[in-house]
Amino acid sequence: MRILHLSKFYPPDPGGLEHVVATLAEGAARAGHNVRVVCARGSAWRGDATEIPTRSDRHGVSVLRVDTPAIWWSQPIAPGYLRAARWRADVAYVHRPHPLADVAALFARSGRTIVFHHSDIQRQRIFRAVYRPLSHAVVHRAYATVVGAEANLQHAHDLGPAGIAKARVIPFGIDERRFSPTPPDETPSVFREFEAPVGLFVGRLVSYKGLDVLLRAVAGTSLHVVIVGEGPLRDSLQAQVARGGMIDRVRIVGGVSDSELPAYYQSADYVLLPSTTPAEMFGVTMLEAMACGKPVVSTSVQSGMREVNVPDVTGLQVAPGDHEALRAAMERVAGDETLRRRFGDAGRRRVEERYTMQAMVDAHLALCAETPEA
Repeated sequence: MRILHLSKFYPPDPGGLEHVVATLAEGAARAGHNVRVVCARGSAWRGDATEIPTRSDRHGVSVLRVDTPAIWWSQPIAPGYLRAARWRADVAYVHRPHPLADVAALFARSGRTIVFHHSDIQRQRIFRAVYRPLSHAVVHRAYATVVGAEANLQHAHDLGPAGIAKARVIPFGIDERRFSPTPPDETPSVFREFEAPVGLFVGRLVSYKGLDVLLRAVAGTSLHVVIVGEGPLRDSLQAQVARGGMIDRVRIVGGVSDSELPAYYQSADYVLLPSTTPAEMFGVTMLEAMACGKPVVSTSVQSGMREVNVPDVTGLQVAPGDHEALRAAMERVAGDETLRRRFGDAGRRRVEERYTMQAMVDAHLALCAETPEA
């Protein structure tokens, strides 16, 4: 099959959606399919465009990165995107939220369209009102829609009734061989600075991740936390760390490479995902942590997050935005090594049973295979 993925960005540009796209694209390529990804050139507007070529073959996937002179309301402005998307494919995936991909899907030369709904557009309410008719038009033409968890259908307003009726639930999956409980070859230096148990956050530094709540939870305690990620809130979070007198207990280390990331999970004692809204539709970070045998402290956001971390089995859950409850959960996990081991072992088993990379790839390829010819 010829499979086209229409994505906002693509690795090595960071992001959970981008890594899911890469998993599916590379998995299909390994299975012998002809796969192309069209995406915006995310590196360009960060000033490092020379580091990532416009055209490349990445792990068997043909990647075309369209020049992107600007980002507006978190959406890339990439004038060449529509032309690049007119590659004749048997199946085209639209990875949302990405309105430019929806427009491209209306003019694509593909046999069938599959909408992979990672989340609704969350913050731009005026833009959302304009976008929804486009969203529904693409859904009506699509063969199927995909969500990562049953609970996500409650928040998939951009799909509309037609999209809900066409929905398939295919859980996300991660490479359980790469993310494993084995100790790292080299512990990242930031963990050697702390003697106490260390909590880890991995993700974009944006509002819905609840990092301000996390820092309020840490303030005035002996808890230690490492924060991995980049985003627009980095400076304000660093200022909050300084104001709260937490410089000796909280480290914001910025982004790390894909090759380095497993060592951060393996070196941590537990992993945190204090998200505050359903914009966090699933939380792949939790799967990576659980695959590494680490307990998770997360929030009970009404999304797929609740299906991943099972309370008192693989970790603890607290109410979103409740810094006192988050603090209590962190102190409980940090203070009990036996509990951490029990949660971590259960988490690893859960990933092996439900959330492997190959299971996700196989399910998507089966969906592509059932797609009728144009």
